[in-house]
Formats: sequence, C-alpha cells, structure tokens
Amino acid sequence: MEKELVEFKELKEHEIEQLKELTFVKQEKNKLMREKTEVKKMKVYLKLSSEEHLDDRKKELLEKLEHELFGN
Repeated sequence: MEKELVEFKELKEHEIEQLKELTFVKQEKNKLMREKTEVKKMKVYLKLSSEEHLDDRKKELLEKLEHELFGN
C-alpha cells in the first residue's frame, strides 16, 4: 500500500511539473502574439500617418491606433 502511495505521489508531482511547463509555454506564446499584434498596429499606424489625405474612417483608425500604441 505504501509503495502505491509513493508511486501515486510521484505521478502527481510529474503531472504538476508538466502543467507548469505547459503554462509557461502558453504564456510565452501569448506574449509573442501580443508583440506580433503591436507590430501590425505600428505598421498600419506608420502607413496611415504617412498619407497626406485621410478620409474620416482612416482618421478615426489613426487616432485609435495612436491611443492604443502611445496612450495619448
């Protein structure tokens, strides 16, 4: 009985370690996705800000991106 308990405990400890690793990988993936999104927003912002004449929709998008990227 004691042997079974020790094996069960080791199994659960191994599962916990696997879950910790999985959590770390998911956090890193989320971080990379956020960074990728920021880069895309910055590219759109730079493109829009370089245009001379913007329609209302583009002006609104530019303002929204400016706020999201720079907090203004």
